[in-house]
Amino acid sequence: MLIWLPALFAAPYVELAEPDLTPDEIDERLEEAAGRAPVGTTHVALEGPEPLAIAPVPDKEPDLRSAPVDHPGRADGALSGKGIYLSQCHGFIWYDSLWSFSTQRGNLYDTVEDFHNPEGMNQYLARYLENAGAAVFTTKERGMNRRSAIADNDGDGYSEAGSGFADGAAGFADHGPWVYGENPFDAGTTRTFPASGGGVATWVPEVPVDGVYAVYASWDSDGAHAKDAHYRITHPGDTIDRTYDQTVHGSTWQYVETLWLPAGVGGLTVELIGDSAESGKKLSADAVRIGGGMGDVRRHDDLSGRPRWEEGAIQYTQYNGAPTSVYDPYADGNGSDPSSRSRWADWEHPSGEDAIYVSWHSNAGGGTGTSTYTYESGSTKGIAGSEDLSELLQEELVDAFRALWDPDWTSRGTKTAAFSEVNPSHNNEMPAALIELAFHDHSYDVELLKEPAFRRDASRAMYRAIVRYFADKDGTTPIYLPEAPIDVALVHDTSGQLALSWSPGPAAYPYGDDPTSYLVQTSIDGRSWDNGFTTSGTSVVLEASKGSTLFARVSGLNEGGLSFPSEVVGARRARDGSPIVLLVGGFDRLQGSLLPWEAVGGSVGDVRRMELWRVNPYDQLAAHGRALDAAGVPFDGIADERLGDVDLGSYDLVIWAAGEESTADETLSSAQQAALSAFIESGGGLWISGAEVFWDLDAQGSATDQAFCTDVLETRMGSDDAGTSTATGSGPLEGLDLSFGEDVGGAYPVEYPDALTSAHRAVVSYGSGAIAGVLGDRIFLLGYPFETIGSEADRTEMMERLLRELLTDWDDTGPGGDDTGPGPDDTGGAGDPEGPGWQRVPLGGGCGCGATSVPSALGWLVLLPLVVGRRRQGQVSGIRVNDFAPCHDPAASTAPAPAST
Repeated sequence: MLIWLPALFAAPYVELAEPDLTPDEIDERLEEAAGRAPVGTTHVALEGPEPLAIAPVPDKEPDLRSAPVDHPGRADGALSGKGIYLSQCHGFIWYDSLWSFSTQRGNLYDTVEDFHNPEGMNQYLARYLENAGAAVFTTKERGMNRRSAIADNDGDGYSEAGSGFADGAAGFADHGPWVYGENPFDAGTTRTFPASGGGVATWVPEVPVDGVYAVYASWDSDGAHAKDAHYRITHPGDTIDRTYDQTVHGSTWQYVETLWLPAGVGGLTVELIGDSAESGKKLSADAVRIGGGMGDVRRHDDLSGRPRWEEGAIQYTQYNGAPTSVYDPYADGNGSDPSSRSRWADWEHPSGEDAIYVSWHSNAGGGTGTSTYTYESGSTKGIAGSEDLSELLQEELVDAFRALWDPDWTSRGTKTAAFSEVNPSHNNEMPAALIELAFHDHSYDVELLKEPAFRRDASRAMYRAIVRYFADKDGTTPIYLPEAPIDVALVHDTSGQLALSWSPGPAAYPYGDDPTSYLVQTSIDGRSWDNGFTTSGTSVVLEASKGSTLFARVSGLNEGGLSFPSEVVGARRARDGSPIVLLVGGFDRLQGSLLPWEAVGGSVGDVRRMELWRVNPYDQLAAHGRALDAAGVPFDGIADERLGDVDLGSYDLVIWAAGEESTADETLSSAQQAALSAFIESGGGLWISGAEVFWDLDAQGSATDQAFCTDVLETRMGSDDAGTSTATGSGPLEGLDLSFGEDVGGAYPVEYPDALTSAHRAVVSYGSGAIAGVLGDRIFLLGYPFETIGSEADRTEMMERLLRELLTDWDDTGPGGDDTGPGPDDTGGAGDPEGPGWQRVPLGGGCGCGATSVPSALGWLVLLPLVVGRRRQGQVSGIRVNDFAPCHDPAASTAPAPAST
C-alpha cells in the first residue's frame, strides 16, 4: 500500500511503499520521517547542533486585552456540555541529530508552522468554542504569557480554614525542571476536606509583573469527590464563581480563565469552598497556576529555552501529568510528538463526555488551498463521525475564505491518510479530523496564513462547523454566537450622566447570528473587568458618581453564546455635566504588516509573530483615560465611527488616538477631516498621536489629505520611519522620558514612527534628533502612539503638562493658586480625593499671546481664524490670528522655518 505522511519542514510527504504496516509501525515511520531525524529537507536546512539563541523576556509583560480577550465566564451556548480537544500542531522538540531542541518545521516566508497555527488556535478558536459553552482541552500549553507562578498545598501561597482537612492522594509539586519520566503530579500531595462542611482552601499566587495570565487549577479525581466543586476566583475587577466535576479531569492542569492581574500578592485569590449540594462527598485541593511560563521539561539535561506554549506535545503532556505511555509510547527516551497529542486526548477524556478532536496544521509541497483529513489505513478507518466532522470543517472553511478573502480559493477536498494524530489506535474515544489550512511554502497562501484576520475567520469557520456537527448529531438547529458590537460610545447625556451606546456587529453567513441581548462590562482602569449585566437594547446609562472614571465594553449574546467584546471606551463624569475632552479611538487596523518580528535564533532565525496584544489591543483609550483621570479632567470616549454623532462644539479638546492605523484602514476620512477642521477653526484644540498618520495623509494621501496636513495641522511627514524608539521631551515637556514600544513597557511595538516637519515648535525629539512631537496654539501632534510610551508616570505627567498648554481657557489650580482650593472646579474643592480639578479662567486670563501680525516665515501656510473661549458657553472675544507660537512660552518669539513643499 501507499501511505502519504508529512515529512519535516518543506518536504510535504514521504511515500511508504511497504505493505501491511500496522498502525504503530506507521507511526514509527512517521517519527523517523518527520520527527527526530530531519530527512527530506528541501527548502530549509537546520544549521548545526548549537543551542538556540533565545530572545530576552521583557521586564513587563504586555497586556493581552485585544479582541478577543478574556471572556467573562464560560457562557451557556450551543456547545454547552461538549468537550473539544484541540491540537495546536507542532513545536520545539529534541533532535538527536542536532543534539538540541528545534522546531519541527522550518522558517518559510518569515513564519513557521509551529508558531502561526498555535497562535491562531490559542487566541481565536479556543475562545470561540468556550464562548459557545464548550469545555476546551488543548494538547499543548495555551497560555502565552512567558511568566508564571504557582500556589500549591506543598508550597507557598496556600492556606486552609475550617475542619476535616486531611492528606489526599498524590498531587502537583513545583520541583522542576523535570527529567524524562518524571510526573509533576506524582511529586507532591493533595488535601481533602468535606464537600459540604463549610471549609475553604485558598490559593494566593504571587504575580510576577502586571499582565494578562491564564489561570489554571488542579485536583485529584475520585468517585468519592463532589461533582459541583465550587471555585471562587477574586481578581481586581470582580469575583467569578465556577463549579467543576472532581470525579474527572484530575491530576492535570485545568484551564479556568484569562485575567489581567497586578504584580505582587493579593491581586488574585482562588478559593475552593465546601458548600456542595452533595452530602458525604469530599473536595480535593491541589494547586493553582497562572501564566504559561517557560518550558521546564528536560531532554538530555537540556531545556528548550522557549515559552511552554511553543514546545511540542511531548514536553507539555509530560508536564500536564500524562504517563510515559502517552508521550513516549516506544520507550526510546525521545518521545512521539504526533501521537502524543491524540494519545493525551484519549488519556484525558473521561467516559461519557461528548467530545471531538480537531487538529490545526498548514500544508507544504507547492500546492495551494485547504484540505481536511480523517484516518484510513487499509480497512481501518477513523472513529464514526469523523467523516461528517471533516466534511463540515472543509465546507465552512472554504466557503468563508471564498466569501471573505478570495472567491477562487482552492478546495482540495476531504481526504484520508494514515496520520498519527487521527489514528484510532491512539485515540479510539472521539471523532477526529486534521485540517491543512493552507500551504506555508506557497507565497500567496502563506501571506494569508500570517494575517490575523485570516486566522480569526478560519477559527470562526471551524467553530461554526463544530456547532453544525453537534447540532446534526443531536437533532437540533445550529445557533451561532454573535459578532462583537461596533461603534461604541460612552458620553455625557443631557442630564450629565454617562450613556453607553453601540451597534450590533455584522450578522448572517459567514458571521454569527443576531444578538438577542448584550452583556455590558465596566472597569475602573480599562484592564480588569467586572462580570457585567445584560440589557436588551443598544444603549444604557451607567452608574458613575461625579468625578469618577469608568471604562466599558460590550458583548453580544444569544442562545449560541457570547461574542468577543467590543473595543474599550471610557469617560470621566463631570461635576457640572460638561466634559472638557473628547477621546476618539481611531485604531481599527488588524493586519499582517503589524506583526512584530522576533529573532528566535538557531535554525529558526527571524520570524513574524501574532500575539494579539502586540498587534492591536483595541483599548488605546484606556491609557489615555487613565492619564486624563489622574489629571482630573472630565472626558467622553467614542470609536471614531461615531464622530458624526457628537457635538464637537461641546468640547474644548479632541484627543485622537490613531495607533498604527495607516493607509489600510484610513487614518482620517474626508468627513472626519472636515469635522476636525471646522472644530479647530471655531477655536477647538486637537491632539493626534499615532504612527503612520502622516505616511497615510501626506506621503500617500490625496490632495484633500495633503491640504489637511498643510492647512490645518500645519505639519508634514519628514520621514516615514524615525528609526528609533527613544524620545525625550523639551520645553513644557522638559525632563520627560517619552521612549516608546514594548521594549520599555509600552502597550505594543511601533514599526514605523513618523518623523515630523512642522511650523509648530518641537517639544518631543527622537534619539536620532528628528522631530517626534510638535506643539502649537491648541494643537499637539505626536508621531507615535501615546499609549506606547513606556513609563506610565511620564505618560501621565505628559498629559497634565500638555493639558495646561492646550486648555488655555481652563486652570487646574483653583482659586488662590493651590491644587485643592474651593471653587467651581471639577473635583469639588479642598481635600477632594479625586485630585486637582479644572475651572474656567475668566476672560483676559490664560493665553495672552494673540498676535496682530503674521511672521513672514509662515507664508506657505493658510492662516485660520480662531475663536477664543468655550463655544458652548458663547464666550467669544473676537478673532485673532494664529501666530503659531505656543502660549506660555515667552522665549518663543519667532516661528520655526516651514517645511519644504
